[in-house]
Amino acid sequence: MKRWSLKVKVGVYAALLAVVALAVGAAVLMPVLYYHQVAQLDESLKNDADELLRDLQNFRGAPVDPRRPLSAKFIPLSLRGRYLIIEGPEHQFLYQSPNLRGMYMPGHDGKMRTIELFGRNCRVGSWQEGPYHVHIGTRLGTIEGFQRDLRRGILMSLPVVGLVVFLGGHLLGRRAVAPVAKLGEAAERISAAAPDERLPMPPANDEIARLTEVLNRTFDRLQTSYQAATRFSADASHQLKTPVTVLRAGLDELSRNGGLSVAQAAEVDVLRQQTRRLTALIEDLLLLAQVDAGRLVLEAEEIDLAPLIAAASDDLQTLVADRDITLEESVPDTLPAKADGRRVSLVLQNLVENAAKYTPSGGKVRLSARRDTGWVAVSMANTCPPIPEEAREEIFERFRRGPAVGENVRGYGLGLNIARELVRAHGGDLELKRSDADWTEFEFRVPDGS
Repeated sequence: MKRWSLKVKVGVYAALLAVVALAVGAAVLMPVLYYHQVAQLDESLKNDADELLRDLQNFRGAPVDPRRPLSAKFIPLSLRGRYLIIEGPEHQFLYQSPNLRGMYMPGHDGKMRTIELFGRNCRVGSWQEGPYHVHIGTRLGTIEGFQRDLRRGILMSLPVVGLVVFLGGHLLGRRAVAPVAKLGEAAERISAAAPDERLPMPPANDEIARLTEVLNRTFDRLQTSYQAATRFSADASHQLKTPVTVLRAGLDELSRNGGLSVAQAAEVDVLRQQTRRLTALIEDLLLLAQVDAGRLVLEAEEIDLAPLIAAASDDLQTLVADRDITLEESVPDTLPAKADGRRVSLVLQNLVENAAKYTPSGGKVRLSARRDTGWVAVSMANTCPPIPEEAREEIFERFRRGPAVGENVRGYGLGLNIARELVRAHGGDLELKRSDADWTEFEFRVPDGS
């Protein structure tokens, strides 16, 4: 039931509870009814026996000798359908009903019990008064038939009751969940682009209203923290950009002027390389700060992606020139798209650098593109060890890096995150389509320009 909605669960649980309650009630009711009916039957048999004994002793025309057999005329019509045995003072048979067919019906004075006669359950009792001892009994067929009918009726009503209660529970669950569903829809609208959105307060002052108040206060605190973190990231990156630029310019100037020893020149080159990496990191952080703040501006226009992909392919060939890596391309001559060319180039650059970093010598890189029902899909695939299943979504997180192949791979784990954010800003997405023993393939989509 993990995937069932809450209203369905409420209906199912209500139906199960109703069915169980009905079954338990029937399990209690049926024995109570049975013993009540049997008690009524016992009382009826006792009254019949008392009436017969009084007639045998006091009624006009009663037999004079209690040892002589009795004829059927002394037996009331109401008892002729019963099992009946009348014994005399010495327990001699004075009368036995024909339906007993000569079978004896034992009993204990003043007590009722259930025995089996002719394969049927019967209720019998014995009473003695004066010289006469009466054994009287009858079948329990009517009571047992009533029990069977009652049991059948309850079993037939269980699915009907369950269905009715399920529908009622589903309806009540839907009405109860409706305010929560509205809160969920409102919460979906709260994002980095609309951080001021809040949950609407329900009209009733109930638990949902109190939950809404708590969530809105939580969103207020999160917005404040988020804005502070975004502002800090943007400010810090911006403040770092100027001194790093100055530092880089100074190192370039120092390198051009000469007059440095070989060791000093090598050290300056290392510092220049590190400042370039630091500059790239700062630019990435500034871009991400714009994305987080919802201030990323796209200059989307009708462009042709084919030249951008060709430029990315040239960059890839340069990056892997010193390694035995085969490059495969399958790109149409023109690929019209509606996108920001500068941002798409950055996406391609990140994917190209990623492929170059993680493709071992002797491997392959495949760059392809196609039009697909309103979208332009660009795929970058390379041969490398497969990415573990549990890490396939984590690699898109910031500062997350895949396992390096061969040499120590440089980077900060921001490339895929930046690429995905830029593609999503266009309305598309960047996905890991596959990662197996043959290929690891990334694909992104931007709107078609035709």
